Amino acid sequence: MPVCGAYSFGFLLILFLGFYYPRLSASELRTLVPKVWNGELLEADEGAFYLQGVIADSSARFRPGSFTFTLLGRKRQLLYQFQTDTQDLKDHPAKVWKLKEDEYDLMRVSLTDPQGHVLQWQGPYRHSFKISGQNLAHFGVWYLVQMQKGLLKVLAKRGKNVFRPEKSQGSFAAVIDGADGRILLNLKGSNAKTKAGQDQQELRQVFRSSRTISMVYKLNLFRQNSFAPAMAKTLEANDPDIRSCYLDHLEREPNAQGQLSYTFVYSSVTKSIKSLKMKQSDINDSVFLECMMYKLMGLDFPVGPSLIGELSFQFALSGS
Repeated sequence: MPVCGAYSFGFLLILFLGFYYPRLSASELRTLVPKVWNGELLEADEGAFYLQGVIADSSARFRPGSFTFTLLGRKRQLLYQFQTDTQDLKDHPAKVWKLKEDEYDLMRVSLTDPQGHVLQWQGPYRHSFKISGQNLAHFGVWYLVQMQKGLLKVLAKRGKNVFRPEKSQGSFAAVIDGADGRILLNLKGSNAKTKAGQDQQELRQVFRSSRTISMVYKLNLFRQNSFAPAMAKTLEANDPDIRSCYLDHLEREPNAQGQLSYTFVYSSVTKSIKSLKMKQSDINDSVFLECMMYKLMGLDFPVGPSLIGELSFQFALSGS
């Protein structure tokens, strides 16, 4: 059966977000795939982070590649899994992730070597990493060293900030050191909040108080629908971010409603949607459609096999 879900944007959404992060015992820990930050404004208890990765063999020969790592939040006792690629240490970060304000322990790192062997490192690392509200934390340069006998060593060293505000869609109060919280770059007063961002916040406050915005989704994976609940959890976790495309569109067209449907191809290699084609849309606004495409293709899903499916959204308004 297809998986469906609906959330009210008002008071019920606030309650949902307030209870979304349960406290779990060690035996009940589950792994979530966090959202890559795409420039949206952060809530007071949200921050973001980036890191720089270096992969080397025991002879100090460097090579490009990808690796995954897992963080454990101390307050909420939730595991978060990330995937990233190496890049030039002087480049603006390719990925910035959004997380709740907390102290995080590095628990696992996994790397596949050129021969296809999976190397793993088990933590926790000797120091934790900190996320603070509305700041961007630099978790430093992580050196992944492939030792002989298939062992993997991890060394996290402090690095220089490479985040450049002019290359970002959004902004932070400051860039901080993820190890000790010291400020690397103070952004407050320069581009901490754009006028567009302020307008969006004001718009959201108006809608919270006077209108109910529902976004109902339907997910169908055909013969592989056993994987639909896992994909649905990611959609649920990113509901406010996806919904923001519709909120922004309502600023341009206050009474817009209707259905939007896609066919998609999911890749088990990238853990993301690699092909997304629109079947039908009642809202034919290019900015809205581009926003939805960008948000959906930026999601990371914790699903094993590659698959195809259909995803549809029904946007509706009620209230004055």
